[in-house]
Amino acid sequence: MKKALVVLVFVVISVLSWLVYLSLDADKRDQQAAQVPLITVMEILHASDLQSGIKQAVMQNDQRAIDEWMTKALEVAQAANLSAQDINYLQSETAKDYVIFNANRQLYNEAFERRYYTLEETESLKARYPQAKDLFPRTDALIEKRDAIIQQIAVALSGSEPPNEDAIAAAKQQWMQQADAPDAKE
Repeated sequence: MKKALVVLVFVVISVLSWLVYLSLDADKRDQQAAQVPLITVMEILHASDLQSGIKQAVMQNDQRAIDEWMTKALEVAQAANLSAQDINYLQSETAKDYVIFNANRQLYNEAFERRYYTLEETESLKARYPQAKDLFPRTDALIEKRDAIIQQIAVALSGSEPPNEDAIAAAKQQWMQQADAPDAKE
């Protein structure tokens, strides 16, 4: 009987100890969860309104507007209680360079798309937006595919290989109509 009582007391103490441990562990997890910010610095820098504003400022070469947008990003970070390291990063030239770099890449993509559909040259874009140089091979490949499609349309229209200039011009016109080419604005 004494052995059974000792075992029972040991089991009860073990269960109570386990419950206390779980309670303390849950408190610790709650404290850690409370410390996790609701938003990250990268989410702030990639917010659509910030990117749009920075892109507009870069397009207009408006340094003051870029600084204002970075100040707004900093205010969001402070309101979200981000770490001092994140706050310092948002105040740095590196963060500003990062958003300007991304804005230039977006501007390249938009300008390329317009020129792609309107059959305009794209080489001047490469000079204007060197930040997008890793995209150049892919955009060159798209141009080649587009030109091959236009060539195929011209062959179909003229019925001869190689197609004549009139067939190529008609194929280009058909391409722009089918693509519903946006106006070229830069």
